[in-house]
Amino acid sequence: MKRLLLLSALSLAGCYTKETPQPSGLGSFQVTVKGIYEANTNPRKEVPVVAACAAKYGGIQSAVPMDVRGTKDCLLALPRTVVEIDLEIQAMDVKGQPMADFNGPASFRTVPGNLTGPYRYRWAQLTNGRATGSVRTGQLYGETHVWVEDEPVQVDYTNGEVVPGELPQEPAHRTSSTGLSRSLFFEEPTIATVQVPQNGNQQTAYSGTFMRIGRAPEAGPALVQNCAPDDPNNGQPVTLLVTGTDPGGFFVTDLTACQVREGSIAGSVSQFTAEPSGFYPGRFNSMFIYNYSFPEGLDPGDLLWSIAGSVQEFTSTTQLTFPSWNIREKVRLLPQAEWNKYLDLAKPVEINGRLCGYTASPYITDPLCGYNYGNYKMEGLESSLVKVRRVKFPTVFKSCDANGNNTVATFCQAGSSGYGACGTDSPTDTDVPERQCNIDCTLGRGEFRGKLCTEKTTYDNFGQFVVEMNPTGAPAAGLDDSVPARLHTVNAPPPVAPATELWTRSPNAYTFGATMNIWCDKPAHVRFGGTVQPGPETTVSLAATTRLERTLTSDQSVIWISPQDALGGVVTCTLAQHPNTRINLVTKDAVPDLVVQCNPNDSDTEKAKQCQFLQGATFDVVGHLRHVGAARPRWVVLPRDQDDLCCYPGPGLECPRPIKPCVTQ
Repeated sequence: MKRLLLLSALSLAGCYTKETPQPSGLGSFQVTVKGIYEANTNPRKEVPVVAACAAKYGGIQSAVPMDVRGTKDCLLALPRTVVEIDLEIQAMDVKGQPMADFNGPASFRTVPGNLTGPYRYRWAQLTNGRATGSVRTGQLYGETHVWVEDEPVQVDYTNGEVVPGELPQEPAHRTSSTGLSRSLFFEEPTIATVQVPQNGNQQTAYSGTFMRIGRAPEAGPALVQNCAPDDPNNGQPVTLLVTGTDPGGFFVTDLTACQVREGSIAGSVSQFTAEPSGFYPGRFNSMFIYNYSFPEGLDPGDLLWSIAGSVQEFTSTTQLTFPSWNIREKVRLLPQAEWNKYLDLAKPVEINGRLCGYTASPYITDPLCGYNYGNYKMEGLESSLVKVRRVKFPTVFKSCDANGNNTVATFCQAGSSGYGACGTDSPTDTDVPERQCNIDCTLGRGEFRGKLCTEKTTYDNFGQFVVEMNPTGAPAAGLDDSVPARLHTVNAPPPVAPATELWTRSPNAYTFGATMNIWCDKPAHVRFGGTVQPGPETTVSLAATTRLERTLTSDQSVIWISPQDALGGVVTCTLAQHPNTRINLVTKDAVPDLVVQCNPNDSDTEKAKQCQFLQGATFDVVGHLRHVGAARPRWVVLPRDQDDLCCYPGPGLECPRPIKPCVTQ
């Protein structure tokens, strides 16, 4: 019994209590947004809110209060440039109270978004628990937060090493404490907001970002367009249409995209001929969805609720990769008469000289449609359905691969009068003769003057070939009058006395060797020479409303007109210099039976005949427009099937198989 009592006493003597230590130290950060600006602006320019919100404040952006900007009811416009967000930061202890004794660096990040610019915009030094700073970030959309963290600063790398910059002294201990700002609501992305270029280089601002465009009903209310108040599509639901499929994916167009005023995008070239409407012909509202294989279950004309994937630039074309999509309506489940009911709303835009980038006068880049990277008329139509009219197919296929490596050097404009290497070049480089061959073939120079040539190695590798576009001239002759400044009118009166001649000269002098298109409303005599009236040896009799194409010789720069009928009144003629503009075309997938590389003198009679038909005809072609930065020309039209091509046979000829004649109205 005594032993039991002793054990009990010893047991009680070993029991004691100890209070658990209370947590202390840094717990989080309180982050207050003080301003949202476009980076590198002076004076600083606030990121605008969408038009619907600005309208509540009289349409004045500066009148929108800071605490309203970026809320659900007042979305921030999707920025095309880097954004700078001003912050006020307060360290908070683990009890949620201000922590005045915290001193150290805190790093920034944004979700979504990517930090950019100097390191000083990626962290702030807190002193006595407080700091102010600015974070520079890009690729923002939807609901966004700025995070402030007790973590190392995000750095950049090059060649496996950290890029040096203004980084803080790393403290001995990090707590991983974090805090985030209020939600900043930007617009949800549309195809147009992703496609509009940034910094004048035709590149999307969102390359490498995973995005969802559109919204299915189960995910919330329909995504609507945020356009200018007077835009007819303002407030309309985003409507995604499949306009075509190919072996690697499909094309999508947003039918209700906003108009884009010409010149409103940084980097656009202003000297091009302006659009009569004041808006770009395209709305930056189409995109190629690269599926790595044919998109089973999709057909042209289907509607989608949404598309999602990683935004990438491939050959200068913006596309979504690793995609997913949500089908809204399958038109092939409807009667066949309704299969095109949505496709009929996506009318192809005709590519003409104005869209190719013609100025008022001929220029060295005329032969290459859309050569200038600042040509947003073409960029706004990327991946959209377009139409080229009355194009001619090549008659010469020339391999410029002199060294047999299966590649041919591309070329770039060199000054205002020539073409050469896209950078420095050595005279001994084997690319030099290849490049000159490519220049001459593509532009119709040197041995290819007066011929339509395509580089054969490029054709063999990619199936793309050069076609010549409809030349500038009188619209009554079916020619391109999209740049009126390039059309010159001659009004030639008849002679006062019968049996005499009266010649009227062209108001403009033309370049020696230029090809001219001449069309007159009445029978006329046409002569070619200099400023002094030429003799009768150059006279050409031109029937009324008939097109005459003539290449000027080295001593000819002026065109002279005289009526054939002295009693027929004034003859009005339209003169225009042929720009010999080219664009690329690919038909191998759409019309595999169309033989483009052919010989009109083939020993096979049928092959020779079909080649004569092809080379003697002109064609209207509808297709999707793709940008290939290394190609010359840069822009490629991709028809979907043989119904996207039709033919105007040459005199006494037919259309080549399997192309059908164009139906003229």
